[in-house]
Amino acid sequence: MHTITRRRWAARWPWAVAALVQLLASAKLGAQQTAPPVRTIEPRFTRIFGSDSLHIESSAALSPDGRWIVFVNEEGPQAYNLWVVSTRGGDPIRLTTGRHSDSWPEFLPSGDRIAFVSDRPSSADNPQTPLMTIAFDPSSGRAAGPPRQVSLESVVRRFTISPDGREIAYLTRRGSVHRVLVVPASGGTPRSVAEFSGSIGMLGSLQWSADGQWIYFFVRPQGQGTRRLMRVSAAGGTPQELGGGFPQSPPASSPISPDGRYHLVHVEHGPEGPEPEQLYEIAATQGGTIARFALHRRMRPWGFTPDGRGLVTTRNDVVAPIRVVPVRGGPVRQLTEAREYDWPMGWNADGSEVLVQTRSNGHGTLMAVPLGGGPAREWRLPEEARGSMVASRDTRLLEYAVGDDPAARRLVVRRLDDGQTRQLTAASYSVPQLGAIGAGGTYNLTAAGEFLYFERSGSRLELWAAAPEGRPRMLRAFPISLAGRGWIGVHGDRVAWVERRSDSTALYVAEGRSGPARHLVTVAGEASTPTWSHGGRWIAMSHYLTNQPHGVLIVRVGANGTLAAPPRILPSGAMWAWKIQWLPNDEAVTVLGMTGAGSETHVFLVPLREGERPVAITRDDPSLKWGYELSPDGRYVAYPAEIPRGSSIWLVDLGEVLAPANDRGSGGRR
Repeated sequence: MHTITRRRWAARWPWAVAALVQLLASAKLGAQQTAPPVRTIEPRFTRIFGSDSLHIESSAALSPDGRWIVFVNEEGPQAYNLWVVSTRGGDPIRLTTGRHSDSWPEFLPSGDRIAFVSDRPSSADNPQTPLMTIAFDPSSGRAAGPPRQVSLESVVRRFTISPDGREIAYLTRRGSVHRVLVVPASGGTPRSVAEFSGSIGMLGSLQWSADGQWIYFFVRPQGQGTRRLMRVSAAGGTPQELGGGFPQSPPASSPISPDGRYHLVHVEHGPEGPEPEQLYEIAATQGGTIARFALHRRMRPWGFTPDGRGLVTTRNDVVAPIRVVPVRGGPVRQLTEAREYDWPMGWNADGSEVLVQTRSNGHGTLMAVPLGGGPAREWRLPEEARGSMVASRDTRLLEYAVGDDPAARRLVVRRLDDGQTRQLTAASYSVPQLGAIGAGGTYNLTAAGEFLYFERSGSRLELWAAAPEGRPRMLRAFPISLAGRGWIGVHGDRVAWVERRSDSTALYVAEGRSGPARHLVTVAGEASTPTWSHGGRWIAMSHYLTNQPHGVLIVRVGANGTLAAPPRILPSGAMWAWKIQWLPNDEAVTVLGMTGAGSETHVFLVPLREGERPVAITRDDPSLKWGYELSPDGRYVAYPAEIPRGSSIWLVDLGEVLAPANDRGSGGRR
């Protein structure tokens, strides 16, 4: 539970982990398309603590008096413990020990207790993650007693403490039904204040109002792709919707301010590897965007400061050289130096070079690194590029978006040799949980080398394919409501897509832009990324059922676009898996996934043949990996191997745009 919430932003992408790795985050749907420009501000950054040996994970929180910061240190597989450090300097102090997963710590208003979520009460046959507290001595910074269990139910992601510190609200889940419960901070019988179906909001999106009357939270209703901001009376009742259309998949958290008046919206981020600055907005819970600002590379916000005028963020300094391993077994080789976070964008057409996005001399760089060794070819990436980029397999062209407003960007193709560009569309559109996958599993690139992209036209979302030379062609149009709740796969003129429902997912296939939509199958649970095999006979999808390991759903498609055989669900080898790619012979797929042992990740080979089991291709490399690319001949996998270089905690002052501390107390009402 807690491992996946820590890393889901990066792996995203259920994905949904895969989506986070590859996709642009979107601006809000609907009215914001024509909203006036948002004010951009420059926050003030203060570095509180840094360490070369600690790996700060999960979250960090500031004490009410501003003297201490509590954080989670990753000490090994399944070992995440609480530490504190003084904001005035000094060595960090350990609060908890052991091979447990402690996460999401928060100080109670009194400052002498810390609440957190932990698997300490778990056993092998009874896994659980309840709410716990630990007594804290503010004078010494040390634990004043052992951890105590507060709730009987497992907590889903985050919780919030009442302004008087007497109660704690938290989320629980049974199947697709979520409940907001309130329990005395000292433990006792909880009361239910809200119950709803759908996915819960992002990490950190549960907050008590300053007057203690309301509890705010985000929810993604069943069948919808964006989050809705809700509030419910702390005494219980029917939740009220305050607004919606917010992206579902930011990379870290979406906290609400302590007074419930503001919340943080993640606007966009670049590729998972060499990330640019992260772009965020401060939005009012009653509507309207207050300001936009950027955070430093690899900086993650976890919550507002107690006075509501800033953010507590962490930053992990990490490099990731590109490594290559044979799919059928063999030694791991490192292709690039361990100096930046390199990211594999793909391979060239004959598989002799890995295309790598990195940073060199302070600017973005694309490299073509020979598999057999030797000098790499290198191009400087355009400074105007925003979000993810796609390189053609012949390394001649680069596709990217232009424009500072994520809601109104042009999509262009650039010739790498002379820098000449041509525009594909002035209305490019990309949202979380919606992607175009070419045959074999290449994101936004078809088997024929066409660039895939989305264009918004009124209430329609159009899927286009653009050849390196020549005019683009529209493949299919979809209702805008598909954005955020469906994935699309392309094989020639065939288009496959999924539509998520309350507790199931439906798969459709159509021939071309006007062919009838044929319903192939509906499966229980969530299925995403319909990925065509190279020959077009199979579709593979990542499949998830609550409390079960991820699987790979295999659907055989007949020549007439109908279901040719009953669907099969193959074990992926991982608890959470994403990013499916097909081997050229269509006899197996590769997936990336987390094993459930701490943050361990591997690339798995999943054979289609009956009786064969998945194999971890990268089993000899213990490094964390959040992406990979399969070579065109299916012989090698290239991936970024993380090497930690220390962590730090920062305070980000947003006081310029947020109301003064003494101007709060409306509980979100204006």
